[in-house]
Amino acid sequence: MPKKQKVRFHKGDKKPGGANLKEKDLYYTKKMVKKGRKIVWHTIEHPSKRIISEYFFEEDASKWVKFQNKHKVWLVNGGIPDFLCLKGELKAWLYYHTTV
Repeated sequence: MPKKQKVRFHKGDKKPGGANLKEKDLYYTKKMVKKGRKIVWHTIEHPSKRIISEYFFEEDASKWVKFQNKHKVWLVNGGIPDFLCLKGELKAWLYYHTTV
């Protein structure tokens, strides 16, 4: 009969793995933005508030956000890298303050 390993966890112990972001911390949203006469949809990564992509149709943005929130593909990397984000608009907080 195999022996059971007895492991005791104490209050405040962290799980092994050492990922800085937890699963609940990384999530994505979509936001409607007017650019000139066009309406486009931005997908935004939280908590870094970076604009990841820009879509013309809301359905495309919704599909992308739903997939990323379900599978958490970039969680092990701490989010999507900067070079894959939109270059001219790295921070979405500008849009939050200008559209309110």
